[in-house]
Amino acid sequence: SFSDSPLLSERKRRDREERLNIVLWKQPLVTLQYFFLETLINLKEWTIKLWHRRSILVSFLLTLAVLTATYYIEGTHQQYVRYMEKKFFWCAYWVGLGILSSVGLGTGLHTFLLYLGPHIASVTLAAYECNSVNFPEPPYPDQIICPDEETTEGSISLWAIISKVRLEACMWGAGTAIGELPPYFMARAARLSGAEPDDEEYQEFEEMLEHAETAQ
Repeated sequence: SFSDSPLLSERKRRDREERLNIVLWKQPLVTLQYFFLETLINLKEWTIKLWHRRSILVSFLLTLAVLTATYYIEGTHQQYVRYMEKKFFWCAYWVGLGILSSVGLGTGLHTFLLYLGPHIASVTLAAYECNSVNFPEPPYPDQIICPDEETTEGSISLWAIISKVRLEACMWGAGTAIGELPPYFMARAARLSGAEPDDEEYQEFEEMLEHAETAQ
């Protein structure tokens, strides 16, 4: 027989009911107590992990301090700092839109149709109109102004247009990939944690597999 004893089943039932009642609107003090205990345990585990990787942490802090000093100290390097700052926020903008496609909006069609698609279309139209992709910055991409250089008719190729929008497209694609990571880690954590303690049917199924005489 794969069924538990009546006493053990009753004990499991009471434990399950007690766990279901531990919610903020029913038992706020107990719920907050468990919340703070779990927070302390996680902080302790993270502190131990950081201590074991203290060399990496120190290197990261030193790098952050150097970058901060470089950002605020005046000098001829500020033009490169401003350029990198602009590129960073531009990439973060498209990565954020990609994450919204996977997490916030459900599918990749939303931000692609609303932002990336029109951006690629505007660059393509401007490239054929100007017969060049050397749009000056600024004001590109807020406003596309044709360059003053002389260009031959029909010199615009598909590869030139792709090269012009490859950064935005790659950052948007990276954002969609990042947006898929939370459900992956949640599924992985659920798989590593084993069966749900309240799932009696799954436990009985596992016991049947252990005692089964045939593969079926």
